[in-house]
Amino acid sequence: MILSSKERRLAYMSSFLFDTNALIYWTYQHSPFHEEVSKLLEASLQSKNSICALASSLKDVYFALCSHYTDEATARRSIALIAEVFDLVDLSGLLVWDAIDSDEPDYEDGLIRAAAEALQVDAIITYDSKAFRNSPIPKLTAQEAIQKLFKY
Repeated sequence: MILSSKERRLAYMSSFLFDTNALIYWTYQHSPFHEEVSKLLEASLQSKNSICALASSLKDVYFALCSHYTDEATARRSIALIAEVFDLVDLSGLLVWDAIDSDEPDYEDGLIRAAAEALQVDAIITYDSKAFRNSPIPKLTAQEAIQKLFKY
């Protein structure tokens, strides 16, 4: 995937925080959204975008992969790949309290939102239709991010 100079300028300063579901879709190749998440990551890495994930999301990805999709060794390799590719965001006490006080449907979504707001990312990459509705940070699927930010 080759970007024009205009597309590279548009995409260069973008930053994304990936929700756990997007990480699972990326690491599990048989997921319905694996290709579009992979395409967004490829374009983001080529454009030098900041791609972030909560360090705490790795345990959720690991658990989901082991419980539903694959064996332990493959799940462990998957979280190692996430740790290698993404900028991992550690949680602070302030983010925890922001998540507890948030209006998100669950605590994990509250953590994602609090981190996204603290980092001032351009978008949260997610497939959760109920989460982040009141967040000042837009939520996008990988396909929406590709279309809006990379003009494909």
